[in-house]
Amino acid sequence: MKNTLKFLIEANKLKTMPRISWVLMGVKNPESIADHIFRVAVASWLMAEKTNLDVKRAIKIALFHDICEVYAGDSTLFGYYHGLSRKKKKDEKLLTKWLRFSKKEKQKKAKEKFNREKKAILKLITPLKPKLKNEIYSHWYDYEKMISKEAKFVKQLDRIETLLQSIEYFGSDDNTGAARWWEKTEEIVEDPLLLDFLTVIKKRLYRKYRRFFGERIEVSKTFKKREKELTYVLDFLLEMGKLKHMPRLYWKIRDVKNPETVSGHIFTLTLMVWLFGSQKSRTCDIKKLLKMALSHEISAVYTGDSTPYDRILKRKKGKKQDILKRWPRLSRKEKMRKYIEDFKQERRAYKRLGLRLKGSSGKEIYNLWHEYRTKSSPEGRFLSQLNVMAVLLQALVYEKKDKKFAAAPIWEWAFEVSDNPVNSKLMDEMKKTFYK
Repeated sequence: MKNTLKFLIEANKLKTMPRISWVLMGVKNPESIADHIFRVAVASWLMAEKTNLDVKRAIKIALFHDICEVYAGDSTLFGYYHGLSRKKKKDEKLLTKWLRFSKKEKQKKAKEKFNREKKAILKLITPLKPKLKNEIYSHWYDYEKMISKEAKFVKQLDRIETLLQSIEYFGSDDNTGAARWWEKTEEIVEDPLLLDFLTVIKKRLYRKYRRFFGERIEVSKTFKKREKELTYVLDFLLEMGKLKHMPRLYWKIRDVKNPETVSGHIFTLTLMVWLFGSQKSRTCDIKKLLKMALSHEISAVYTGDSTPYDRILKRKKGKKQDILKRWPRLSRKEKMRKYIEDFKQERRAYKRLGLRLKGSSGKEIYNLWHEYRTKSSPEGRFLSQLNVMAVLLQALVYEKKDKKFAAAPIWEWAFEVSDNPVNSKLMDEMKKTFYK
């Protein structure tokens, strides 16, 4: 458990690492690497379901594809040009157009990147048991070399997700980096389904697409059949993008600077599901757990994030610091009333998300949330308790960084709800690691 926690603490740092391309392009408060991984994983799940690919493998590849950047750092072709700034006119042109290299230069840079990231991933996974270590490395290597069909698929979705993020930041006019990001995406996307998805993006998000792509957009023979369902997926993914910029309210009311986002929290919990879910493999379906973790809190898109303190702080204004020193103590009746109110609000949000996504995927996400919220399945019960461990870990990270921050209330919550061996062992190890 000691070495597993060490790995988790290091991987958790991805939530504080901004993606370098957006920094270079002057984006304020850009997404983190963890935020990016979250939406790539969701996209891989939803799109792989529409193929004959191994969905669980696709989700895992997405989860691990950038994890080496904890030590290797985020990479971009722009990174080979030091001191770039959009404030400089000469750099502005470079940053809004895709960089072009010779075949020899591309091969050289790709080799340098691979060796740097290989060294980083091996360093990161060193503490883990052989089975976990081998699984991460094999999935990462598969992604880098695009060996399996799933790896090729996720690699293409990684580019598409970055394209979507660039459009969200800059729009889709000709003179923006977002428009030029299209070139990078077209270099790699070849899967028929994903080509149709790109066509949907053209029609849906590039309002001036005729000027940018020509008078007509060529479509495949299958496009008309797929257009509606792929439009639903696109709209859903755009909604998920909002979670990247939604700070967790529990940290915000405690005045934490640059707190983790909702999507960052989901990334950590999904990683924990993979790490500890194998110990529950006899009673839990790992694929189901991964999906449940990825979707357990996405209702925040419509409800906003919430904390157990919300109602108390509204009633007792001016006593914030005193209230936050302890975990809220509610009567059984108050707990039930709060649970029912929150449940109804979240149910409306998940139904709305289901309507946006449509079809079997929308129903599956609703059912996964329902099992999690009601703890009506082994997966729901396990994830509910593991979620507390993800919150506790983040609290301990903040406490170590800022001595004024107290993790004590989260410890109270953790002891109150935990009754499985994984939580017990993890809490014991957290005490040893953070309170030396």
